[in-house]
Amino acid sequence: MTVALRWLTMSLLLTPLAAQTLAPAQPVPRAWEERWYNPKPAEEDLVLPLPCGGAMVFRPVDVPTGGTVLADRPVTMGEPQTDLGYVDYVHNDFLAAPFPARDGTRRYWMGKYHVTRDQYSAINGSPCPVPSPAGRVAQNAVSWLDAVNFAAKWSAWLLANARDKLPRREDAFAYARLPTEDEWEFAARGGTKVSEQDFLGRTWPAPDGIERYAMAGSRTAGGRVQQIGQLLPNPLGLYDMLGNLDQMTLEPFRLNRVGRLHGEAGGIVARGGNYTTPPASLHTAMRIEIQPYDPQTNAPTKLSTLGFRLVLSAPSVGSLRETEQVQAAFSTELGRRQQIAESDDPRLLLDQLHQTISDESVRRGLDRLSAKLASDERARTDQAVWALGAQIEASTVMAHFVWWLDQYTKVQAKIAELQTFADHPDEQGKIQKEIARQRAEQAAALDGYFRLVRQIATGPAAGEVERQVVVVRQEMQNRGERQLSGFLPVMARHAAAIVAGQSPTRDKALADILAVPAATGQ
Repeated sequence: MTVALRWLTMSLLLTPLAAQTLAPAQPVPRAWEERWYNPKPAEEDLVLPLPCGGAMVFRPVDVPTGGTVLADRPVTMGEPQTDLGYVDYVHNDFLAAPFPARDGTRRYWMGKYHVTRDQYSAINGSPCPVPSPAGRVAQNAVSWLDAVNFAAKWSAWLLANARDKLPRREDAFAYARLPTEDEWEFAARGGTKVSEQDFLGRTWPAPDGIERYAMAGSRTAGGRVQQIGQLLPNPLGLYDMLGNLDQMTLEPFRLNRVGRLHGEAGGIVARGGNYTTPPASLHTAMRIEIQPYDPQTNAPTKLSTLGFRLVLSAPSVGSLRETEQVQAAFSTELGRRQQIAESDDPRLLLDQLHQTISDESVRRGLDRLSAKLASDERARTDQAVWALGAQIEASTVMAHFVWWLDQYTKVQAKIAELQTFADHPDEQGKIQKEIARQRAEQAAALDGYFRLVRQIATGPAAGEVERQVVVVRQEMQNRGERQLSGFLPVMARHAAAIVAGQSPTRDKALADILAVPAATGQ
């Protein structure tokens, strides 16, 4: 049975079951005023209803990946400091998102605020809560199982009562769940709304101090959990990503084994710090492990400092059509791996040995070794693609610098042309020297640009240039860097010309760069 046929069969089997388990639609009570669930409205807010006339708000988190449905994005998580390295040391992961946003970009939806007491009661309480300031306080003292059950109950209610309001991935509707660690940290750092340098910082850019963004420390939080949305949001419009309450995530805690997560699954992961955390100690990589069960009560752990927010997600494959796309993308990716010259591919030798050896234990060992080689090769390819994206962005920075130097020297030349230097003849000489220096710097910058483009066009990930250009363009647009994105088409043309054996001359490359309109180049 093919994967596509299995997908279709499971869909047919599950559909009547899902229909049986959905709760019947109920009359909608009077809707809550927006101030009770969204004290800081903003563009791109996604508002979904709750029972009792309530609502919850989500923010889009865009993940540019480009390419096929199997494409994902390398992300650097953690902190380079080693004092608590076994918990939060820097490591590389990969992230993708389910919902289409624009060309080359997909997104997931992150809860704009912590889940509040009124929202929690709307799902679990009876009778319905009356919205109030006390109900707008973030919900604490719930277990991980409570949070998971809250998301499950609300997802079933949404499918029964507000299906048309849910984001979709092909034929599959969104559902609510706890965020993964990668989803939480990528959003907490600011995603693609911040530069790569700012993304790797301890927190998102906070020029006025983190106290303006985090409900933490006695001076701000006063030693107790607070209402949602009182301070400033992070660059994605998310509130209280640090402070107020530690936030539970979906997967179990794992230690860090010097650059990668350890293989043992532990307790509950809580991220972001809480109202008792000193503001100076807050950072987006901070994570703690919590015992799932309280050894004093033997019940699931519930802490006054522990809460949660939700994300909207979807199945990895949303339709039969997308299943076929995944099959095609996997076959293409596998074919690329198999294009290595036979004499240089150790897996070919392993395949031949596998066919000639009858001992089953040896064959299983060969299978594990072959899988390890394939995994290592995939890691090398992923690293090359990550480096390619950095090279593409660096080339646009260099091209913009060439463009800016040309504008600057033109201004200096105009000053030299219009001014009279009869009383200060040495000033004219200084300006001419400055112009000559800038021209020499421009020539050096153009050389650097050429070297970068040549590396892009001939490097190990050259086949990914087109897709990575799309990804970098979306990242620049998300950060509002219009002045850099204008040079991407120029770089792409020059790289394509090098691949075709028609490398542009220096004069042609310079003319192409200087032809970028001032509206984008400035």
